[in-house]
Amino acid sequence: MKRFFVITALMVLGTGLRAADGTDRLLHRLDEALAMKETYASYLEQRVGMLRQMLDGRNTLAQTYEIDKRIAEEYSSYSMDSTVAYLEWNRIVARELGDPVRQAEADFLLAQQWGVGGNYSEALDLLAGYRLETVPPEMEFLYYEVSNYIYGELSAYSSGNPQYWQKRDMYRVAMLRMMEEGTYEWYDQQRAQAEADRDREGALSWALKALEATTPRSRQYARAAFFVSTYQTDDEQELVWLARSALADVMCGTRDYASLNDLAALLYRRGDIDRAFRYAADHCMPDALFFNGRLRPWQIAQFFPSLEQAYAAKSARSTRVLRLMVGLALLLLGALAALVWFLFHRQALLVRTRKELEASTVSVGRRNQELLDMNARLTALNGELQEANKVRQEYIALFLQNLSGNISTTRQYKNHVLKYIRRGNDKYLVEEIEALPPLEHDIQEFNKMFDETFAGLYPDFVEKFNALLADGEAIVPKGEDILTPELRVFALIKLGISESSKIASLLHYSTTTVYNYRSKTKSKARGDRDLFEDAVRAIE
Repeated sequence: MKRFFVITALMVLGTGLRAADGTDRLLHRLDEALAMKETYASYLEQRVGMLRQMLDGRNTLAQTYEIDKRIAEEYSSYSMDSTVAYLEWNRIVARELGDPVRQAEADFLLAQQWGVGGNYSEALDLLAGYRLETVPPEMEFLYYEVSNYIYGELSAYSSGNPQYWQKRDMYRVAMLRMMEEGTYEWYDQQRAQAEADRDREGALSWALKALEATTPRSRQYARAAFFVSTYQTDDEQELVWLARSALADVMCGTRDYASLNDLAALLYRRGDIDRAFRYAADHCMPDALFFNGRLRPWQIAQFFPSLEQAYAAKSARSTRVLRLMVGLALLLLGALAALVWFLFHRQALLVRTRKELEASTVSVGRRNQELLDMNARLTALNGELQEANKVRQEYIALFLQNLSGNISTTRQYKNHVLKYIRRGNDKYLVEEIEALPPLEHDIQEFNKMFDETFAGLYPDFVEKFNALLADGEAIVPKGEDILTPELRVFALIKLGISESSKIASLLHYSTTTVYNYRSKTKSKARGDRDLFEDAVRAIE
């Protein structure tokens, strides 16, 4: 029952991860990382460079040993030759120190590195120099770990010698007794034990727990993700985990890896020949040769020839298709050339016909333009006549109203005067005449009537008039006045009365005053002052 829940949880986890990442997106991220592979490798070289700077000749032998060990650890999955070189130097340093613990550690680490590179004979020679009772207690766990690794590799890549399996399992059991539970290494060995017991589901469960104990983009993550991929029954999930493992390998600057190799082989089986060949030819084989181990080139050589053959066959098919397309393109080009020739001659005929039509329509167009110009002038003239007729109607009505009122007033005043004269009341008549309002009152009434009538005809005149003046020079009527004296002068100019003498007569101003109003206002014009009055007349 417990195993059932574990399997169900793993299936849900796998489904969720696939939905979150997406295979295509993950492969695209891997492609981007591979394009930056040298950048990631430079980070590793920078770390090693910083460690090398610490070897300044003033170190003690013990300090030199520790720095060399750290450099070898950095190089362990990057360069076989460099790793072996630093570990060999450490063997010499350990002998010079006379430290049996460091001598054993240097030998075990070198044996492990020989195993990583596939140099199993060299690794066994180093381990053969020790028996369990001669191993320093501090190095007992490392001895078990390296022995387990070497015999595990031999059992995987040899003809199946049962002694290798027995020794591998014996050393694993010894390791597990000494390991702290819940660590990555402990989960990884539990996975190996389940795998040895042919418990695939259990091995997958332990591999996922090991993965949870790692940090992303680490070598441990890459290794754990690789083992998660090996226990998948679905190609899609296997591809996802191999891609994640390969992505971590690239970001760690690793050159000795299995994930990208297996991913290339899986993509080849799935039919993605181009990407598989690019991974194998551009990265897997060059990196394996750069690392200079024996194992990876041999692994890649197992499938690379068939991949290369498939890629060559696909390239040949692509070449044939390309040739066919080129042939079709040439045929289409010939047909296009014939079509162009036909269209060219057709166009030449159309050009001649169009020229004849243009020649025959030039005069018609000219006459049509003349008619349009004349119609425009008539339209403008009609508009002016309509406006003039509107003004004339308004002012005729005003004039008749004013004249009728004056006749009535004159008739009443005549009767009134005759009455006083017949009665001989001349004295009272003189007093009454002297008591009449002054002339300025009549002028104000006239101005008010003029302002109201003009504002009714042109309600936006003041606003549009001020728009013709410079900023800050607007003329604004005060109080209840609709127009100022200056605005009345230009209102008459708008109505077509341009002579200053006529304007002065109508408004009861002096001719000099009218002239001054006109000059002063034109000096405030926004544009050309000589065109100011024309602009006023154009106000609608």
